[in-house]
Amino acid sequence: MSLLDLPAFSSVAKILREAALKLRTAEAAITIAAPLNEQGVFASALLEAALLDAGIPYQRRLRDTPEPTKGPCIVIGSDVTSQLPSISSNPLCVHLAPVEVDALLSSSGEARKGVMSTVALCAALGHSISAGGPMTRLLIPWALAGNWLSEGMEHTYDPVYTVLRDYLSSEGLIRVVPLPEVPDVNPDSMPGIEMAALGAIRDRWGQLDLEGRAQSISHLLKSLLDSETPSTARFEELGWHRILTVGWERDMASQLTAFCQTWKDEPTGRRLQASDTIDHLLRTGQLP
Repeated sequence: MSLLDLPAFSSVAKILREAALKLRTAEAAITIAAPLNEQGVFASALLEAALLDAGIPYQRRLRDTPEPTKGPCIVIGSDVTSQLPSISSNPLCVHLAPVEVDALLSSSGEARKGVMSTVALCAALGHSISAGGPMTRLLIPWALAGNWLSEGMEHTYDPVYTVLRDYLSSEGLIRVVPLPEVPDVNPDSMPGIEMAALGAIRDRWGQLDLEGRAQSISHLLKSLLDSETPSTARFEELGWHRILTVGWERDMASQLTAFCQTWKDEPTGRRLQASDTIDHLLRTGQLP
């Protein structure tokens, strides 16, 4: 099953499949016009992986305000919309933007709405272009990055993030593990945690039953409950649902924390950081 087969993608699946077909048959190199921000870095990397797998020539263009080019292009916007615009022809232009979707149905049958990030859309489009490609598979865990970085994770529950996480886990593309099972945790990903206490829990983790493990994590995180940050949604993910995949020592939240801190601290070097980060992701599947 592909990402586009998930109900959360039902409102965008048709246009993304059409885009994949047209991009595979484009007569000239494709320009990826992405915003020069954190979301743009991951959106561009996921598209580039698929285009490289499919042998489709492309060029990367990260700008503060991405605009269409004279040739075939994918333009990634930032303003949330209720539906994706139609694909333009002559020249071919695919417009992507964060889109409101019905992520899943609650037990009462009520639709839980959320925002599908441009990163997730680019992951789905890339998967449609080159589903079996090695680079596409290498980078697919980063489909989660857009929703993780968005304001949706500051609310009680982000159904889109949950749907994506559960899909990637069920397909064997990621592992979802509790905090003590992460070999290399970035302390800044959860300020206030006692690393010595975490190390002690990790040392005896294999001897604990499920109840003992739950109690250990709860005790470790108890001191953070009164903090204003992270939000409840992030708190649960950081304590119990860390994202790992093959070859990773650092989980996704740890990697993203370091990346975002550098991005914030060095605004004049963002163009170089963006380029270096994308290149490193394409080589290794991880952040530098």
